[in-house]
Amino acid sequence: MTRIHNFKLLVFPIAIFCIAGSTHAKTIMGQYKGTFYPDSTVKMNATACVVDEGDNRYRIAIKAESGDPAIEGAAVEIYGNLNGEQFEINSRAGGYGWKGEINNGHLSARSEYGQHFELDWIESKSPNAEMKPPQDAIILLPYKPGEKADLSAWTNGNWEALDDGVMQIARGKGANRTKQSFSDIKHYHIEFKLPLEPKGRGQGRANSGAYLLDSYEVQILDSFGLVHTSGDCGGLYNLARAKVNASLPPEVWQTYDITFRAARLDDNGDVKEHPRITVIHNGIKIHDNQEIPRNRHRTKGPFQLQDHGHPIQFRNIWVVEG
Repeated sequence: MTRIHNFKLLVFPIAIFCIAGSTHAKTIMGQYKGTFYPDSTVKMNATACVVDEGDNRYRIAIKAESGDPAIEGAAVEIYGNLNGEQFEINSRAGGYGWKGEINNGHLSARSEYGQHFELDWIESKSPNAEMKPPQDAIILLPYKPGEKADLSAWTNGNWEALDDGVMQIARGKGANRTKQSFSDIKHYHIEFKLPLEPKGRGQGRANSGAYLLDSYEVQILDSFGLVHTSGDCGGLYNLARAKVNASLPPEVWQTYDITFRAARLDDNGDVKEHPRITVIHNGIKIHDNQEIPRNRHRTKGPFQLQDHGHPIQFRNIWVVEG
């Protein structure tokens, strides 16, 4: 066995999608792409997520793939600190010490054995952001650049109407529901932007939820760069984990595009068929005709956006009924 096959680091089986974060961190926080050099003769494609965890400390999740199923790739999670204008990496992972820096959008990290990553920051965004509704769509929150949001389709007047058609959660003022109820849904489009809350952890980091029929939740959370669970962004809460962690970082517009078939009940109200849902998160299918098993179901109800105490923003919400 060659030395490369002994280089076995942390298992990190997620797709990584990232982009710039807070003002100074625009050349630090985000997605990087480049090359991993496990030795002097081999190189692999590599990506990294740099996640702001507060107090000028950043977690760096790096993944390399060989492109050959017979050759092992690598995944490593290391840490760095921002000291003034200088970002330094000094960490351990996979049995090695790592040192490096991020400078002018370039991430360089080298182990004490000589393996090294050379990566450059790249911009990423949802391909479905600012999607125009079809002619038969019901517009629930118009996307109007340069205009205040029109909240007339919603029941909670406490939520804030911001510029460019943006609606923001009024923390502690309760959930917001559509005045109209729905059943089968051919296409439900919603865009959301999460605040940067670097010291938050788990469910305490930009938490909300998009409910269909006021009953079935697709989780909204800052799950950027995480090994995700069913409670993370895109998860069907406590039911089904997203097939891929397609999360973008906070302060970036993200999208859900959802198809939903409501439950079918018999004359006694018993379930003949459970509801099914397909969810596309930032252009990536994360649930495919997923069944939602339950003892009791609703066949019609409003959309709900959850208030979980975080100033999350929404825009460009529309639906085509199925």
